Amino acid sequence: MSKPKTTRARLEDYLTTIYRLEEAFGSARITDISRELKVSPATVSKIIRKMEDGDLVRRERYRYVKLTSTGKRIAEEIVRKHRIAEVFLLKVLGFNELESHLYAHHLEHLPDIIIERMFTIVSKPALCPHGNSIPGVIGKREIEELMNLNSTRKGQICTIKKIAGEFAEVLEYIYNAGMRVFDPIVIVEHASEGVVVELKDKRRIEVPSYYARFVYVSCRSLNDA
Repeated sequence: MSKPKTTRARLEDYLTTIYRLEEAFGSARITDISRELKVSPATVSKIIRKMEDGDLVRRERYRYVKLTSTGKRIAEEIVRKHRIAEVFLLKVLGFNELESHLYAHHLEHLPDIIIERMFTIVSKPALCPHGNSIPGVIGKREIEELMNLNSTRKGQICTIKKIAGEFAEVLEYIYNAGMRVFDPIVIVEHASEGVVVELKDKRRIEVPSYYARFVYVSCRSLNDA
């Protein structure tokens, strides 16, 4: 039986969740925070008010929130450690992408000296296993126009570039469906409740719209192939 989280740990969960949502969509919705942290929207709103009093977040219209500079700095430190730990767990210890995300939560509070040694061992990558940038890594970045699956068009040939947000629920669905970062996919059609894609093994699956909004791809049309 796991121990209940401390107040500090819960606060850090909120900070990193908001950070990842901002990274994906520009701001964080109360409903998305609620879904990821498995608490009610009312509970989220209560915590957000306390975080606002502590100058960690600011509330915006339509139940959106954004981190302040103080909140972002704290969140970036944790997210950096988490993403380095993910790469280490995947490349050195042999865990899969989903396992690396789940177990990295237990490593993200290790001392800096250990995390930085892990970072060196895995050759100082710029991206985590899900395609998202590791904060603080300076280097040449490939500039591409990315879109989420909901914004694609029928017939486009795409490459999965990242799974934004890194929600455990989303990662579990995407990876169990057989999709991986850098895999090629073809957009078959847009259905009423999602996007039908053809995977590299020629299987066709319908990705629900909620999950599709987190999957970012670079695309070209069949005529360009």
